[in-house]
Amino acid sequence: MADKNSEGQSPAPDCLNKALQAIEETLSTGSIPEDLAISADVETNKKLQAILMDISATQRFTLALAQGNLSQDLAARGRMAGCLKTLQSGLRHLTWQAGQIAGGDLSQRVHFMGDFSDSFNTMVERLSEEKINRARREDDLRRINATLADEIAERRKIEDALRLANKKITMLSSITRHDIRNQLLALRGFLGLSLMSAKEPELIGFIRKGDRAAETIGNQIEFTKYYEEIGVNAPEWQDIAELIQMTRSELPIPDSVKVTADLPHVNVYADGLIEKVFYNLMENTLRHGENVSRIRFSFIETDSGAEIVYEDNGIGISAEDKPHIFQKGFGKNTGLGLFLSQEILAITGLSMQEEGEPGKGVRFVIAVPKDGYRISGES
Repeated sequence: MADKNSEGQSPAPDCLNKALQAIEETLSTGSIPEDLAISADVETNKKLQAILMDISATQRFTLALAQGNLSQDLAARGRMAGCLKTLQSGLRHLTWQAGQIAGGDLSQRVHFMGDFSDSFNTMVERLSEEKINRARREDDLRRINATLADEIAERRKIEDALRLANKKITMLSSITRHDIRNQLLALRGFLGLSLMSAKEPELIGFIRKGDRAAETIGNQIEFTKYYEEIGVNAPEWQDIAELIQMTRSELPIPDSVKVTADLPHVNVYADGLIEKVFYNLMENTLRHGENVSRIRFSFIETDSGAEIVYEDNGIGISAEDKPHIFQKGFGKNTGLGLFLSQEILAITGLSMQEEGEPGKGVRFVIAVPKDGYRISGES
């Protein structure tokens, strides 16, 4: 039985179906169909043509906005077209404001785009605060730089004054040392003449003690020359093997003593007087080692840096003397050699200790920090 509601109803007109299809195709493709003859009524066809043109133009305009192109014009009219044009105008103004912000104008604010306005304005306010804070930091840095420049200028004046004072003191020390040496030479000459003329054993003993005292004074005066030079010149990278070879050539080492240097091509950052350290160690061996036949230098890398080791096979240092060997004035000669050696090494953070066994020879270990040495071929 047929539905009563459908009785008397005729199918939708064919022209309406064609109009809907044309609208659907325009919305889908963005192009107006070529055949728009949907009705015999010319006026109806014109109206549909106008509607489809507005749809196509609005679609192209919307796509341009989505792609960031704000230069398009929209000829269509109506509420939707008006909303799109308003959006375009707002975006154009927003683009201009963004350019102003990029140029440094942080007073720009947006009040016409709802929630976006709040986010945009918050961003600009934070940029403004950061700009103010940066300006303050720059002012602080300028003041600090000005203060540092004044301090550096003042320090340079002090350094210049110290250099001049040091130069004068060095000159005075050199002159004084020269005069004392001359007087000691004359004194020892007179003591020698007195020794030749003296007959009484007690007097002879006094003269000899006086001569030894004069000799000790002369040696101490000579050592003050080296101490005066400590730290005068900036530390440099020193080739250890080259220094050992140079020092060896300066000492009267007999053929019976074999000197070996078992170390890589290593450079140590130290005062130029480090050569005197090696000289003093070898001289002490020759002077006090007794029956020495072997002197050996070696190099060992450790967790904390490296060690330059000096060893001989002489009589070594007694247990009672070990705690005192680096003290100023302790020793059989001037008592300044090992003391000065420690001072020279300490300039760049190096240190030295003695680890030998009495009766089996000395073993001096020079500790070098990690950043204080470099081996050839390594950075």
